[in-house]
Amino acid sequence: MISNSAIKHTLIYLALVFGVVLFWVGCSSNVTKEEPTQNDLLKAHAVNLAQGYLAAKTRLRIIERHVKMGAFGGSGARFTINAGGEMIDKDNVDEYLEKYQKQLSLYEEAISQRGSNDLSGMYQGEATESCSRSNSIFAAAIQSQKQGAVEIRQNNMNALVVVSVLQDGGEFDVSNPAAVVESALAVIEATNSDYYFRGQFNNDVIEIKPDVSVLETWPKWANPPSRNDLEECVITFK
Repeated sequence: MISNSAIKHTLIYLALVFGVVLFWVGCSSNVTKEEPTQNDLLKAHAVNLAQGYLAAKTRLRIIERHVKMGAFGGSGARFTINAGGEMIDKDNVDEYLEKYQKQLSLYEEAISQRGSNDLSGMYQGEATESCSRSNSIFAAAIQSQKQGAVEIRQNNMNALVVVSVLQDGGEFDVSNPAAVVESALAVIEATNSDYYFRGQFNNDVIEIKPDVSVLETWPKWANPPSRNDLEECVITFK
């Protein structure tokens, strides 16, 4: 558990910033527009497969949520989501729903064939000092705790990496969606669906690092972290 005013302010700031970005811009995941084939996915590096699965799943869930909210219906301002560089509105939303449903199914089939190691359990989390400047609640919380408890909850390929945060006398969990392929782990920062941490389980230790490609989609006005801080940020679960 942590009690840290800097993390509290960062949590509020990122929630506001990326709430606005998601509403007006959508999930601009850095994913190729070419459709992967089953053979491509079976040959892919495990951590890339895990990250691609999370990206496909996130895009689909965002579109489904906005469809359920009625965002693409009615009159008034035209609502548009930028998903993976593709503009989705009421004229093509059904087409993209079908596309991402098929894509997610391909990922699930490939991961099922390749398998997922069981990484569930309680860990002691550690992070390098630069993680505190990563603009990630997940990374900054672990760095602040100095060997605090982190839980991985896993159901086959799907997982959550959970960090408990103590704030204003109360405690809440920050749950970060994750995926496991073979011994590889990919995690999405809970407040930014473009922000991934990725790595490997080896010799009873999980080591993950930020994917610096998040800087390609991070708005300059939203105070992105430095590339150097991301490159030097390393999180370990033991």
